[in-house]
Amino acid sequence: MKKKRFRLADEVRRVIYFLLANGCYALAIQLFLAGNNIAAGGFSGIAIVLSSVLPISIGTFIFLLNIPFLLISFFVKGPSYTLLTLCGSTVYAVILNAISFLPTATDNRLVAAVFGGLIYGVGAVLFLKSGASNGGTDLVARLLLVRFRSMSVGKMFLVVDGSVVLFAMIMFRDIEAGLYAIITIYVCGMVNDRILNGFDKANMCYIISDKDPVALSDAIQARLHRGVTLQRGVGMYQGYEHNILMTVVRPRETYRLKEIVQRLDPKAFVIMAEANEVLGRGFKGFGDETPVDAPELPMIHIPTGKHKQETAAPQQAQQSTEV
Repeated sequence: MKKKRFRLADEVRRVIYFLLANGCYALAIQLFLAGNNIAAGGFSGIAIVLSSVLPISIGTFIFLLNIPFLLISFFVKGPSYTLLTLCGSTVYAVILNAISFLPTATDNRLVAAVFGGLIYGVGAVLFLKSGASNGGTDLVARLLLVRFRSMSVGKMFLVVDGSVVLFAMIMFRDIEAGLYAIITIYVCGMVNDRILNGFDKANMCYIISDKDPVALSDAIQARLHRGVTLQRGVGMYQGYEHNILMTVVRPRETYRLKEIVQRLDPKAFVIMAEANEVLGRGFKGFGDETPVDAPELPMIHIPTGKHKQETAAPQQAQQSTEV
């Protein structure tokens, strides 16, 4: 019984994501894009162009454009995917028609392009979380990928949406409309990546040192309260063994880490790489959206690493003694 409740909760969450995603898409089009002739790809972009020359609403156009591809999808992708996509395209069209009375929020096309892309990007993330689709060029791209298997998903979406932008530029006879559409697509992709990759940025640091790693590790744990992992590495040029300390710190703690390393081992080799998101002790929990501070870690003393040649000498001496 408990498992069923969890499954029901998951399905309810997916439905909420699905409705919010369609709402974001519809608001982006109605408030910012359609009134400024910004056709930022997708069937919505085609519908914006066609609705400017024909007395049919954007929502109705989107639904009509989906019908032939839904019929193809039934035979190519199967009835389950097609049914979900049909539900998505229908809800999307209904919401668009329902809010068609709302006026355009701004006549500034740059502002419209940025905020339209922002809201559209949030909707795209919500669609990914819902696991559904509202048809459009997403459906077209997936059908084309069945035929052109060598092309990546990203390139296929670029080709399809780029064709829509080019179509809008020709129909509107306005190059700027296409340029603003490109800005919208860029903002949408940036928001999408930023939300999916996370906002809890951190720096992953590798410290390669020939000195006793205990002093460095103790200083990092005592001053920064960050965990440290020791690895053994061998330099392929001279064949020497080195200590490699790995730790993850917040951006504001990076300069303090540099001070510690510079004070204890000025000759250390330090590599820092940006991490999009860190989950676990001292950072964001797997089920928590707010970062938490971890308690001070215990000091664990480990034996000092030695050079490969230095460790080989006692072994040779022992072997000669046994002989």
